[in-house]
This record gives sequence, structure tokens and C-alpha cells, in this order.
Amino acid sequence: MRNDYLPNQVSVLNLYQRVLQWVTRRPWAVIFCFGMISLFFAWNIPNMTTSTSIYDLVIEDLPVTKQYQDFQKLFGSDDIIRIVVKGENVFHPVFFSKLEHLAEQSTGIKGVRRVISLPEIKKTVDPSGTWSLETFSAKISPVPLFRKNLISDDRKTTALTLLLESDADPSAVIDAVNRIIATESDTLTIYQIGIPLVSEAIARFTEKDLFTILPLTFLMVAVILYILFGNIRILVLALLCVAVPIIWMFGFMAILKIPLAMLTMIVPVFMTAVGTAYCLHLLTAFLENADVSPSVHDAVCLTWKEMTLPTMLAVFTTATGLGSLFINRISAIQEFALFSCFGLFSLLLVLLFFLPALLVLFPLPLIRKKPKRTTLSSRFTRITRTIATIDLKYRKPVFILSGIVCLLSVAGVLQLQVETNPVGYFREHTDISKNFHDIYQDLSGSFPINVVLKGNEDDYFEDPAHLTEISDLQQFLESLPKIDKTVSFTDYLKLVNYSMNRYEREFYVLPKESYELRMLLNSYKMLLGRDMLTQFMDESYSKANIMLLTHISSSRDFLATRSRILEYAKQHLPENIAIDVTGIGMVVSESSHHLVQGQIKSLFLTMGIVFSAMFILFLSGKVGLVAILVNFFPVLVTFGIMGWFGIELSMATGLIASIAIGLAVDDTIHYLVRYNREFKKDLDKDRALRDTIEGVGKPIIFTSLTISIGFSLLLFSHFGPTAVFGVLMMITMLSALVGDMILLPSLMLHVELVTAWDLLRLMPSLGGISAGIAHELNQPLNAIKMGSEYLKTMLQKGKTIQDEDLSLVVNEINGQVNRASDIVRRLSLFGRKPDFLKQKVDINQPIRDTLSVLENQLRVENIHVELSLSQDIRPILGHAYQLGQMFYNLLVNAMEAINQVTGQDDNPSLIVIRTFMENGYTTVTISDTGCGIPHHLRERVFEPFFTTKESGKGKGLGLSITHEIIHGINGRIAIQSKKGTGTTFTISFPPAEMETEEAGTP
Repeated sequence: MRNDYLPNQVSVLNLYQRVLQWVTRRPWAVIFCFGMISLFFAWNIPNMTTSTSIYDLVIEDLPVTKQYQDFQKLFGSDDIIRIVVKGENVFHPVFFSKLEHLAEQSTGIKGVRRVISLPEIKKTVDPSGTWSLETFSAKISPVPLFRKNLISDDRKTTALTLLLESDADPSAVIDAVNRIIATESDTLTIYQIGIPLVSEAIARFTEKDLFTILPLTFLMVAVILYILFGNIRILVLALLCVAVPIIWMFGFMAILKIPLAMLTMIVPVFMTAVGTAYCLHLLTAFLENADVSPSVHDAVCLTWKEMTLPTMLAVFTTATGLGSLFINRISAIQEFALFSCFGLFSLLLVLLFFLPALLVLFPLPLIRKKPKRTTLSSRFTRITRTIATIDLKYRKPVFILSGIVCLLSVAGVLQLQVETNPVGYFREHTDISKNFHDIYQDLSGSFPINVVLKGNEDDYFEDPAHLTEISDLQQFLESLPKIDKTVSFTDYLKLVNYSMNRYEREFYVLPKESYELRMLLNSYKMLLGRDMLTQFMDESYSKANIMLLTHISSSRDFLATRSRILEYAKQHLPENIAIDVTGIGMVVSESSHHLVQGQIKSLFLTMGIVFSAMFILFLSGKVGLVAILVNFFPVLVTFGIMGWFGIELSMATGLIASIAIGLAVDDTIHYLVRYNREFKKDLDKDRALRDTIEGVGKPIIFTSLTISIGFSLLLFSHFGPTAVFGVLMMITMLSALVGDMILLPSLMLHVELVTAWDLLRLMPSLGGISAGIAHELNQPLNAIKMGSEYLKTMLQKGKTIQDEDLSLVVNEINGQVNRASDIVRRLSLFGRKPDFLKQKVDINQPIRDTLSVLENQLRVENIHVELSLSQDIRPILGHAYQLGQMFYNLLVNAMEAINQVTGQDDNPSLIVIRTFMENGYTTVTISDTGCGIPHHLRERVFEPFFTTKESGKGKGLGLSITHEIIHGINGRIAIQSKKGTGTTFTISFPPAEMETEEAGTP
């Protein structure tokens, strides 16, 4: 591979080549080192844990999070588990007896601070235990507090609500409840549900996914590798290289004591697919080199010499895409980024050192490609050739179709909605999903929201008039969608008043007098306990909590509900009351919507780094822009599809952009590096495109399909969003394949990977000097030769040369030598790289100098030049040698245009050069009577390598260089031309004093 890179890149590559020599000579030492490192990480893997919860979706430093934490400090934990029990009649003695047993056992569970149930209520209101169940039923029937809270309207369903301690272990409580349920499940329909259950199910299914999807991914990889290579040894090596970084990553997680979560579960699948893709690139190149190398050592060294830079760049850019997720404020996404980047750099070490060490241990006959693979290879060759033909012949339709796709995608993106729905993570047939939707059919939902009212003074809610504000608000709250029940201090106060007045219905009301309220408060504490007071009212009676039992799980619904509550409070509550709406659902919802901002920042950061990497590698801003456009294309398509099909932007699907760009840019790098190498062979874009696509097309197709199939296995996940993520990543990678194989080559035909000065440097190797320059040099050389032949002949014949004749010949030879030297000097000046500082130049002088170089050729070709050079023109800021190169290119272009019509009747062979001032600008026109430029080609004449000449007769560089020179000194060039009548180039430059004034303007 040619070292067409920056010095620091070259030094790094040279250092690696020296290390590689050591690796290939001591492969067993390298293998031993990697084995010991892998053993170290594997030793820690048993300590790895799985723990995922809904709290992983929380951004810690949001105001809403702080608000929720303050709420928990004030009113305690709002974590609840609801045990739902169904039967024929809740008040049947047998059923109620079992219910009492459940309540008693649940009360003894560590971490449960209170169990609210019908048996507990009966003990409270009937401490003597003398009531029959019919009497108890009749007493509580008028109490709205219990309706759809503890008992259904048809009296067939009830619930036990377990209030958890702040420091409770939800998993342990759930396990204990499951053991209790198991003893009664034969005779009762019973289940538990609540936010802790959702968190526990996420963790459980995460572990199942890991042990299901990861083996399937490895199996898929093995099948693909065998189909592609048909070589068991290559298959084993590739799988080993994929497995080692995953072992390191799991061990790293165990060492950091960070449990495997729903998002980090994707990382091993991602690493398997990506690792296989990188191995495909390296092993494909290795097998090609193995067929032409004398030894396996030579094949390894040649392969890694060619592939080291693109492999390193691919890893770094992928890691950049994933590393940009660190700026996201959700810890689960940060952990995903951390372990993905660790896995990628581990993979890089394996590919650069471990894989070559393994390969050199095998003799060439055991690893060379087998003939039976030629059929598959030939099919892919036909595919890549077809793609190359599309890129070369159908660029315009490709751009039009791509533009339509982008417009449709943008329209879809505008419909995209942000959503996080923890219950929606589960497929509909799972128990957690069925139970969540079942409970609110008969009772109230299991996801709480807390509305906190804050009075402006202590004892604010010891005023009966202020208590009615709570009741009035509750009536509004229960009218909102998906809010099934509200429970507050006033509900229990009414219950106490009801019980203290012999359960007469008219007393299920709030007290109207302050003294009545104080008496009821004492009874409240006595009957219900202090903890039931502090759950709804703070000690100063200035803050009250209303608990809303809902079946809301959607982040949009949570935020919409909060907006409605705050809007109502603004219009109906007095100004001396402040209101907060909080709860874990609110925190997760707010975090979810901040996710979008984080992802947008990550996306722009990734794009910026990709642009920088491409610019540094190819020293071209256009290449960087093309790379961004090509790699943004699959992201745009995927998000557009999400918008059109109503797929929400969630924590999982939000990762797609950064992952997609990180992966797609890998193939972009492989294409650009190969295209750069091919293009600089002869500067033939069409050939470079074909050879590049045939060279890297197959690995790009293989890797894209491999990664797509790898992500498709996420369809087997227990989580809906993870499965959707897998499908969307398939779409993204296939879109990226289209971008890299269709859009990228087509766009690169309009972008240069070399500068104008590179072209000047390369021109001698692109077909020698022009006929005109050869003629110019031949004139003095022939004269020198004639003079030297005369002197040689006279000496051979022994004749005396007269002093006068000798002086004449010597002077002629000296003059012709000076003439040849002057021609060479002027030509060398044309190709000089410009100095940093510009100087004042009289534009007439480089015109005269250029004509002195071309005058003999113009005379030989019978082309007349008319000069009209104004002496009143102003000097410009520039470089004389650049301007000479510019005029040389334009005059040669005019000569060639005239030669194409020489011999036609009434066609004068004439070039007219004029200089003058126009609108304050120094202006030059060069007109010819040549063949002219067709209108449809006029816009392309400055395009590098565009030429209408036959193959081998022109490189299409002259006018491209001319355009860059003019642009570099702030000039402008315009063309007027008509086919068959000639062409006029008009060049305008700002005078030197104008540029000086502008430069000095603050």
C-alpha cells in the first residue's frame, strides 16, 4: 500500500510494521500473552451480575429527579406492589380467610412497611372482630375510598397493596410474594404487579436474552464464515478472534461491578457482528495475498501493510460514534458506550497482533482459497461489476432517486415521536404485560403519580376550608384519562369521620369546624397509624400528597397528564398553593425526552469527528462532506421509516444513529482508502471506481449482510424495543450498503482526492510533455546539434575553421542553450507551489512571458495572435509563475480548439488577447476562432479530468488547474462560447489596492 498519508500516520504505520515483524517471528509468545489476558478476564466473569430496572432510564441531574428525591424524603417511598386476587365472592368466608392469610404473610416480608387490604381495614374498623362479613361488606360499601382500590364493583376481585420501605430490596420482596402466591395459586387466581415487577422482569428477560441470542449469533457467524471461505481453520480463527474481545468485555464489566442491563446486553451481539465484519475484510485480503505470496509470512505482512490503516480508522471511527454517547445523561446509555468502546479497542488489539500470530502458524496449502468457492466468488464479481456500471452510467437517476428517498425520509422524521414505555418493552403475551392491563379492568392501575400541594404557611391544611381544595382537585384528577383512582389524606379523614359516627353515610364527609378536625386527627393517628398520616401529610400540615393510581406507562401520557394538572391548578387553585407533579414515571418520561437532545448532540459530534478524520486523511473538505452525507443517509432513511410506521424514538432506538454512523463509516473508509490508491495510479476515475468496487465491494457486501443478520437475531429478544432495534439496524445497514456502494462512488466522481499542485507534480508521469513543449525544446536543441555537427565535421576533415565562422557557431550554440534554459525555467515556474505571500504583478508581463514560450509553436501552426495590452491597468496581488501557468493552459486550450477546425473554409486561425479595466477590476479576455464548446458541456470544462479528447490524448487537467489558480487569488472566470464559432474566456481580478483595503478593514 502506498504511503499517501500524513507523516505522523506514516510513522505510526512504520512502527507497527516493525512490531508486526516481531509478532510473526514469535507467534507463540503473542498467543501466550493473549491467552493469559483472556484467562484473567474469564476468571472474573462468574462475578458478573444481571440487574436492570426502570431506574436505569433516569437522568440523575434533572430538576424533576431532584423533585422526586425530595418527595421521597418527605413522604417516603412510593414503590408499591399490588397483589391481585380473584374469586367468585370476595366476602365469602373461605375466600376472605385465604385473603387474611395472604395479608398476614405479606406483612412479615422484609422491606414491606405496610399492607393495605380488606382484612386490615376490617381489623381497624372492627377491633373486637364481632362483625360478620356481610356486616363488614355493608359498612364499607358506601366508602368511595375502597371502590376500585381494594375491591371491584362486582366484588369478585380485590387487591393487597404492599408499601415498600425506602431501602427495600424489590427483588427479594417479589420472590417472597411469589412463594406466598405459590401456596394459594391452586384455588385462587392471583398475581402481583407494580413498577418493581416491571424492573424485575426487565432484569430476568435480559439474562434470558443473553443466553439465547449470543449463542445464536455465534452459530450464525460460523455458518456465514463457512459459506464464504469453506475453510474450517479460517472459521475457527475468526470465531476465536471474535470471542476474545467479548470475554475481555464481560470480565471488565465484572471487575467494575457494573451489572449486565437491557442495553448492555446488546453489546456482545454488536461485538460479534462487528468483529466478524472486520475479520471478513482482513481474511478476504489475506486469502487473496496468500494465492500470490511465496510464504504465509509474506502473505501476512503484505495483508497487514495494506489493511492496517483502514482497520485502525474503522475501529476509531466506530468507537467515536459510540463514544459520543458518553455525553448522554442516562447512565444506561453511558455504560453501553463504555463497554462498546472497550470491546472495540480490545478487538483492534486482537486483529493487529493475535490474528496475524495465529495465521503464520498454518502452512499456505491449508489456508489458500479452494476452487469450489469460485462459483460464489464469480457471482459476487458479477454483482460488483453491475454496481460499478450503475455508478458510472446512471448517476443522474441515482441522484434523483436518492433525493426522493431523502425527501420522503425527512417527511417521516417530522412525524417521529419520542416515547419511553417500560411496559411496552414486553411482548403482549408475557405475564407482566397481561397483568398490567388486567388489573385496571376491575380495580385501579399499578403505576402511581404523586401530586404534592404546598401551602404557604405551617398548619395550612389544618383549616377545613383548605381541605376542600384537596377534594375538589381530586374530582378533577379522576376525570383525566387513565387515572383510575386518587387517594389522599382527605379520603382517610372521611373514613375516620365515618367510623367515629357509627358508619352513618351522611358522616362520610370532611369536618366543617376546626375543633372537629383536631379531634379527627387524633382519631386518625389512633385508628390508622402515624405512617398512614405521613404518607399523605407532612408534620407541619403544610404539604399534602395525593396519590394517583393509574394505568399510564407511556412517557407522552405521563407528561400530558402533568401538563393538564398544572394547567388546572393555575386556573383553579388559589395563589397561596404551589403544586408539584412527581413520581418515577414522571422522572423517566422527562429523562426520555432529554434523550433526544443527547442523541442529537451525539449525532453532530460523531459527524464532526468523521468529517475531521476524513479531512486529515485525504486533506479534502469535500471528501469529509461526502463521507458525512453518505453516512447520514442510512440514519435519515431509518428515522424516516420509524416516523412513517409510528415507531417511537426510545432509549433503545435512539442509539441507532451513533451506532449506524460508526459502523457505516467503516466501509466508507475501506472504499476511500482503496479508491485513493487506485486513482493515483493513473488519475483515471472510471477505472479507479471499477477496480475499487471489485476490490472492496465483496467484503463490504459481506460485512453489511453479516452485521444485518447479526442484529436480526435480536428479533428473538423478549423485549419489544430490542426486537424493533434489531429490525431497524438491519434496515440501517442495508441502507448504508446502498450509500457506500451506490452514492459514495457516484459522489466521488465529482470530488478530487488530489490538489491542483499534486496534479502538476504528477503531470510528468501522465504521458510526458506536450507536443508544443517538445517543439519548443527541439528548436534550440536542433540548432545546437547543427552547430556541433558542423564543428565535428570540420575537425574530422582536418579543415581549418575561420575565426569568424567559429565565433558565429559558438555564439549561436550559446544563444540556443540560453533559449532552452529559459524555456525550462519558465516551465518549472509554472509548476511551482505558491509562496505564502502574494506580490503585486502587472498582468501584462506573464502574458508576454507565456507568449515567448509558445511563439514558435504558434508560428508553425499558422496561428496569428493579436495583442491589445493596456498600459493603464492596475497591478493585482498574485504570483507571476501561477499566472504564467494559467495563461499557458488557456493559450494551449485555444490552440487545440483552433487545430480542430483548421482547413475549413473561411476560418481564420486567430487568438485575440486583451487587457483592460472594467468596473474597477483588472480584466483579461482570451478569444479564439476554434471549434467552440457545446452548451451542455460548458459547465463541465473546469471539472478535473473532464476532456472531450480521445483516450490517451488528454487528461482534462489544464482548465481545472486554471480555475483553482484564479480562485486562489480571488479572481473570476467566465466563458462565452458557441459551437463552431469560437470561445472567449474573461478573467477578472481585484486590483492590489482593493485587496489591501479589504484586508485592513476591521
